[in-house]
Amino acid sequence: MGNVTTIGSPPWTRAQIADKLDEFAGIYAHRPVRDNRGGMKAPHLFALWFMAERLSPDLIVESGVWKGQSTWLLETACPQATLVSIDLNLGNRKYVSSRASYDDRDFAEHDWSGVTDRSLVFFDDHQDAYKRVQQCKWFGFKHMIFEDNYPPAQGDCYSLKKAFSGTGFDPSHIGRRLPLRRKLDRRLGLALLFLSPQYVRSRIPPNDIDARMLRENLDVYAEFPPVFKPDRTRWGDAWDESYPTPDPLLSRAEEPSHRLFLDEALWYNWICYARLR
Repeated sequence: MGNVTTIGSPPWTRAQIADKLDEFAGIYAHRPVRDNRGGMKAPHLFALWFMAERLSPDLIVESGVWKGQSTWLLETACPQATLVSIDLNLGNRKYVSSRASYDDRDFAEHDWSGVTDRSLVFFDDHQDAYKRVQQCKWFGFKHMIFEDNYPPAQGDCYSLKKAFSGTGFDPSHIGRRLPLRRKLDRRLGLALLFLSPQYVRSRIPPNDIDARMLRENLDVYAEFPPVFKPDRTRWGDAWDESYPTPDPLLSRAEEPSHRLFLDEALWYNWICYARLR
């Protein structure tokens, strides 16, 4: 069960994904935030742009804004969609959309009574993904994208990938396997995040219940494939069976536009699409 990367069939194919690489590279060249440290880079921004465009939602809820790069990308991918962008701290924005409605309340505190079967939630908020699925089911959302889909023993939140693995989540382990400099950066960032009262992490004991319930309630779980798969992960260890991953789209940079995906390949973090039954 721990090697799950796909359940069901997402509404796209690998060939359709690969065909969009060059188009995205042209869009990415005009991104408004040039330095997006702490946020998404090319592998996940491409995934988000592609999936949002394919899903063509009527409403997009973005939980986690940071500097605003993903807000810009979502309105670019879906210019006709209503866009609601949520962050507990909106003071970090470098790009502010004239089309988005901004709010600093948590996703769970809103009235989503107008949700339809086409509505999409994009979670980039480092919260418990299992609870987010439960909340989406309660509010009526079917389509979800999770950016912080960390594998077992890594990351700062309980991800769907961890839930499927059955390993649970221990917040006391956050940052232990990072190099020293990145540990210091991560600890500073986490200290700031923990100042928000809703930014809560609880220990999740190892279990097989969460995976079973996800299988019963999701008809699709699909990790977006990396464009390139380096030999080592972002944490510096071997990218082997310990990190089950869909096959990469490319093995080498065949076009100049592919170079940006190769240069930022280590920013891949198992971003996934999930759809409730």
